Amino acid sequence: MSTSIVRGGYVICEAGVDAGSSRVISDGAVFQRDGVIEAVGGYDEIKAAHQADQELGGPGYLVMPGLVNAHHHGRGVSTFQMGCIDDCLETWILSGWGRRPYDHYLMTLYTAIQMIESGTTTTMYNHAQTPASGLADDVAEVLRGFADAGMRTAFSVYFRERNRVVYQDDEQFISSLPGDLAESLRRFLSAVDLSEEEYFSVFRSLHQDYAGRPDSRVTVLLSPSNVQWVSDDFLLRTKEEAARSNAAVHIHLVESLYQKEYGLRTWGHTPVEHLNTLGFLGPEVSCAHSVWLTDQDIDIMAQTGATACHNPSSNLRLKNGIAPVNAMLERGVNVALGTDSTAINDDDDMVQEMRLAAKLHRQPGLANPALSSHQALRLATANAARPTGLQGKIGTLEPGRFADLVVLDLDAMTEPYMDSGIDVVDTLLYRGKASHIDTVMIQGEVVVRNGTFIKMDKAEVMREIKEQFARPVEGRALDARKLVQGLTPFVQEFYKDWGKSEIAPHYGYSSRV
Repeated sequence: MSTSIVRGGYVICEAGVDAGSSRVISDGAVFQRDGVIEAVGGYDEIKAAHQADQELGGPGYLVMPGLVNAHHHGRGVSTFQMGCIDDCLETWILSGWGRRPYDHYLMTLYTAIQMIESGTTTTMYNHAQTPASGLADDVAEVLRGFADAGMRTAFSVYFRERNRVVYQDDEQFISSLPGDLAESLRRFLSAVDLSEEEYFSVFRSLHQDYAGRPDSRVTVLLSPSNVQWVSDDFLLRTKEEAARSNAAVHIHLVESLYQKEYGLRTWGHTPVEHLNTLGFLGPEVSCAHSVWLTDQDIDIMAQTGATACHNPSSNLRLKNGIAPVNAMLERGVNVALGTDSTAINDDDDMVQEMRLAAKLHRQPGLANPALSSHQALRLATANAARPTGLQGKIGTLEPGRFADLVVLDLDAMTEPYMDSGIDVVDTLLYRGKASHIDTVMIQGEVVVRNGTFIKMDKAEVMREIKEQFARPVEGRALDARKLVQGLTPFVQEFYKDWGKSEIAPHYGYSSRV
């Protein structure tokens, strides 16, 4: 049996719902046995009551719950590094078609190591749809990568079957293209086709493998990719499957203004209203991005208990705007935080993502709300735990939860001086960096010690990736890039009359006059 005491000058047990409301123990400690927290309290009390195999941290450290990345696609080597320059979402997605094939195991290891080193212990990983002939193998390699890194994973494969080039029927759009380009596009899309039956078969197999294993670090979710990319029948079938298997559901939603406009053009109301009409939304559903929400949309999400997974870096990089996080929190929507594998510095750093969120949602004016440090931390811990299917097991430090925690060097964070009146959670959000992380523990296992990932050699993983990408660019990637180059002007032409209607963002920062 493995036991440990983790001590901190401050132990943040649970991030608060507003400023100053976090549960923090001064000179505190956590005692864990075999990956489960048994006691949290003052250090002297814990030390007197428990014998431990090891003691970590100390009075010069800060202990907090492991961070949860609530939306991630796990590429490791970033889309930018793979040649996809940030652009409007609708054309940026196309540029991704030309990315080089890569080793799913190595890329997963690399992204997991980056996340773990910045304090993330759980990630909601949304895997890109691939042809049925290779999907099972790809999924196995991804999950092997997370397992070898020791990371907890809420895993899903997204399903996308329609409107895959623009927000119009595939064949209708293809028929408007020149003959050679149309034929190339048909071949490309047919190569990634996946039927509904194949999709649900993969889900059931994975769910059966991991459900009911109390020590498993994997939960399996369902994922319709977005409301405009699947049929209503698929959404309803997903809802039924989720109820049958007690699985959570993860979906992208109104990421861009064009996606909102698609709803207005197609149904005469917003995508959120459409999902509500179908009875799709509920506490088991999490919605990545949720940028272009109306006040009514926010009320619907609050009433149904759905989670909004906020990705501030990604939304800024892909010209999608700023999600109305303050309004959502005010009305009781559960808001979680994620990087979307498109963090501001391409490094999957959740500490920095929390800081960006806290700074981004400071609306001008004395009477307007601002996201507090405590709320920003909660977005990445307790709130983010809910859509993973592990609510009650992660996100806070309390008895019965998994021993997923992070130890930061508080002395380094506060050098050379810090006023004694500053709240420790504010200190973390204003001053904390991934470089201050000393120790990361996942389910009682130390995976980062003295700031270094110890389960394997990160440099060797990077060397293998570098060696693979040193080879000539593959023919299929070159063909896809040529296809995208020819296709892009037609996609831009398709959207030329979109975005001109009165679809105002929820936040207003500056005068137009």
